[in-house]
Amino acid sequence: MILNNSTTKVQFVSDVGLSRSGFVLAFYVAVLPIISLRLTPEDDVSFVTGGDFHIECEALYTDTLVSPSHIILYWKKDGKDILSDRGFSEMDAGAYSILLKSSAELRDSGRYSCSHSLYSNSEDVSVYINVTESDKDKPCPCQHGGTCMNSTCVCPVGYQGRFCADEHIEILSYKSGNSVIREGKSVWFQAEIVGPVGFIVQWSRNGDSISNTASRYVMTSSKTENGTTLHVLTITDVLRRDEGYWTVKALTGLTNEARNITVKVLPKLLLQMAPQYDFSIKTGESIYLQCDAINPKSLTGLSNGSLAWKKDGVNVLLDSGFNISTTNVSSTLEKELADLGDTGRFSCFQSSYPDPVSVSITISVTKPEQIRCADDEFDNIKWKSMIAGITKMESCPEYQKGTATRYCNFEGVWEFPDFFNCTDVALVNANEDLDSIIADGTTKNVDETVNNMLVKMKNLTSQSSVLSAGDISSSLDILEKIVNVTNMTGANVEKEAFFAVVDNVLSTNNTKYWTAVSEKTEKDASSLLKNMDRMCEVVLKKENITTSIFKGKNFEVSVDKTKVDEKGIVFPEKKEKTPNDTSTDTEEYSTFLELPKQTNKIKKPITYVAVIYRTISDILPTDSDSNTEENSNGVTEGKEKKKKEFVNSEILSLTTQTDLGILYPPLNLAFQHKLENESADVQAACVSWDFTTNKWSEEGCKVNSTNNKRTVCQCNHLTNFAILMRPYTPEKEDRVSLKTFSLVGVIISIAFTVLTFVIFILTWKQIKSDQNIMLLNLCGSLVMSYIVFIAAVEKTENEGVCIFITALIHYLFLVTFFCMLSMGIYYCMSITVTFYAMYVANNFKSKSRVQWFLLGSWGIPLIIAAITLGAFWENGYHLKHYCWLSMESGSLFFFIVPVCLIAVINIMIMVSLIRVLCASNAMTKSSLQKKAASGLRSLGTLLPVLGVTWIFGVLAVNESAEIFQYIFIIANSLQGFCIFISHVLMNKKLMMGIKTKYPSLNGLRIFTESSKKETSSVSRSHWSRSETPLVKPKVK
Repeated sequence: MILNNSTTKVQFVSDVGLSRSGFVLAFYVAVLPIISLRLTPEDDVSFVTGGDFHIECEALYTDTLVSPSHIILYWKKDGKDILSDRGFSEMDAGAYSILLKSSAELRDSGRYSCSHSLYSNSEDVSVYINVTESDKDKPCPCQHGGTCMNSTCVCPVGYQGRFCADEHIEILSYKSGNSVIREGKSVWFQAEIVGPVGFIVQWSRNGDSISNTASRYVMTSSKTENGTTLHVLTITDVLRRDEGYWTVKALTGLTNEARNITVKVLPKLLLQMAPQYDFSIKTGESIYLQCDAINPKSLTGLSNGSLAWKKDGVNVLLDSGFNISTTNVSSTLEKELADLGDTGRFSCFQSSYPDPVSVSITISVTKPEQIRCADDEFDNIKWKSMIAGITKMESCPEYQKGTATRYCNFEGVWEFPDFFNCTDVALVNANEDLDSIIADGTTKNVDETVNNMLVKMKNLTSQSSVLSAGDISSSLDILEKIVNVTNMTGANVEKEAFFAVVDNVLSTNNTKYWTAVSEKTEKDASSLLKNMDRMCEVVLKKENITTSIFKGKNFEVSVDKTKVDEKGIVFPEKKEKTPNDTSTDTEEYSTFLELPKQTNKIKKPITYVAVIYRTISDILPTDSDSNTEENSNGVTEGKEKKKKEFVNSEILSLTTQTDLGILYPPLNLAFQHKLENESADVQAACVSWDFTTNKWSEEGCKVNSTNNKRTVCQCNHLTNFAILMRPYTPEKEDRVSLKTFSLVGVIISIAFTVLTFVIFILTWKQIKSDQNIMLLNLCGSLVMSYIVFIAAVEKTENEGVCIFITALIHYLFLVTFFCMLSMGIYYCMSITVTFYAMYVANNFKSKSRVQWFLLGSWGIPLIIAAITLGAFWENGYHLKHYCWLSMESGSLFFFIVPVCLIAVINIMIMVSLIRVLCASNAMTKSSLQKKAASGLRSLGTLLPVLGVTWIFGVLAVNESAEIFQYIFIIANSLQGFCIFISHVLMNKKLMMGIKTKYPSLNGLRIFTESSKKETSSVSRSHWSRSETPLVKPKVK
């Protein structure tokens, strides 16, 4: 038993023994000393990998009987003995021990305990050692592109913190070009900012944000060498409303910083002269002019200056006969008795103002007898006297802004005033407000401003039975600017109010004033169409579009939704007739559009806007792309036709939320004619308005049916559609027959050319030669050019495709002619040169040069066609209704000139060949009949392959020369046939080859057998390079 108390330990020990007298039990008591252990460090501690650590253990006791040598200290880790091979070492000194570990590792973490050996069950002491990874051994967890260096994150610009996790944004500097600016000048603000990637910079004026869509403000940014960003706002035209504090704000998703600069804007100097407009007086009358600076604040900061006068650019001096009374802000100039020398232009200016600001007026001093218009008052406007033949200007009537004009005719009588430039004050103010929104790019209260403006315009335009030309012009400007503002700011515009204004402007009461607008401005009714289309696009961009219908007196709008691949669109809705309805008047519902179910699969319903304009046709331009169209020969037509064209229907329009592309099936449009067409000299054309050319276009539309009251059209696209009446010239019957005759002839030529090509291929082993290789190329290019011409020359629906077709036909026809030229040159070298220069001819035939002929035949036309396309790209490259070169633009000459040159060269070659033929020994001894037969046979061989008959095609360019057109068609219809006859049926070598390959044809008679003894034709003279010359060389 062990007894523990505060001072001693008592242990009872028994000994058992056996004596003589029996068992003996003896007891003795042992008192043991107290021993306690102390560790250093006493508390748990951490070390890093790679470092050294040690633990000290000391046994403490007070009993003098205990010797340090009696005590042995033991070390354990996590209850297990520590092994020496783990890198540990011990230093013992009796009751004192040190445990050492060098280069600590992560596995050395654990609880270390120390105990002594004096008692078998002695208590131990322990401490926990935690070994962690060294910072230099592990990577830094840097964020946002930070770099780890020496266990520390080096943060990029715009981030901070231990691991670059915190965004840091700071405006390092903010300054302006000037703190006091004059109106009309420019100024800049510059901010240098350091911030994270993607931070946003906002500019504001007096708390109102400025957008980058503003026309007066230019915002730029650039990187500096030290990684900061320079943001610059430039105001190109400073206005009074720019005065105040300008704020630049840099912000991220978590933090932001702002800085302010206050600027002062001095108003621009405004001078006003009375009288305000030019006038005339008689000699002896007085002159009195007054000039005032109506905004004296504009002169702040200026000194030693005053208002001054100039006459015709020269300063008016006090001794010049004029009395001048002047101050800094006002001045008068007067003269009691004016003379003829006082006529001139008088200007008032401020002498010290830094910018050239002045106001001027012209005074005409006339003799008393000179004709002029006297002072007059009309429509509350006082018209001062003016010299005859001059237009006088005065301010518009009350409640209007602008300038009215009035002409004084040569009889000295005032004509009726022109108020075109007079506009209602409310419209002028609305225009100015919209200009401010567009100029400043502000988005504050835009919805409210624009909608209030529309309500005022609606009331104004509805209250007046007739709008002046100035009000119409101003209304068009306002509607266009409203659409611009809506697109710029995303404002929600009350579309019904917009449509109501358009309806009022389109009133038939305004028709005569629309004419004045078209004549005196660049705007017309088509600009209203364009802005309506743009507003429709704005409506379709909005989310949560609601179905709505607007029905006005002059046009109707429907906004609806449908699935075009399941259900079509009909607008306006057709009125069903009731059994009791006996009315025959269906005009209201006779003009409509119908979009059938489309084959294109649309996944979801689409919104559309359909419009019918009932009165705009009276004021729309009647120009069409056919006014200057070319006829089939490139001659310009239409000057007389343009005068007679007119729109004879209401206008239909359809816009969809999703672009449907080419419509299939096409859009059906039914139009009721406004004027019944009783004349055979006028025809209806289905047209659409092209905003690019500002003309009516027939592209993509065709007439399905028409009569004197109604026309039905089909169009493959969406836009604004109408019926255009234009002069009609009935097509001549011989023109139709000519076209049919040409088509049949081309088909015959293609058939025989293809037959020739096939026969040559089948018998190629027997007839292979350079001449026949060139002939096959000629046949191939001729067939391809004819096929492409027939199949695609009228495919004008797509401009890009038509340009490609034109270039391809041009190239293939040129290849055909250069193949003809190659054959002509080959004939010339083989026959004519042989006759005159045997050495040259033998050298030419010594080796094949067909590859050079083919390279020229196919390469040179490619260069010519490419040059033509580049020179006339978007400049009248092809005809309007045919994919072929245009005579009017001059592109056709890039075909005519090479063709004429080749034809002339081949004629010369053909003449030389005939001459050589006639000069041969065989021909000189032949009879006249044989000479004629041989000559005709040679012509029949040469004409088809040398293209001489195309001379008639050049002569046929003149439409009036119909005889050449028929000759050209007949000659070229026989081209393929003649090639077949002369180069197949009359070719003895080829026919023998056919008989050899196909014995069943041995009974076929060769056309040339009857002429075996005659002089050989040109086509049979050189089938191979190994043949002997046709004729002997001429001996000189």
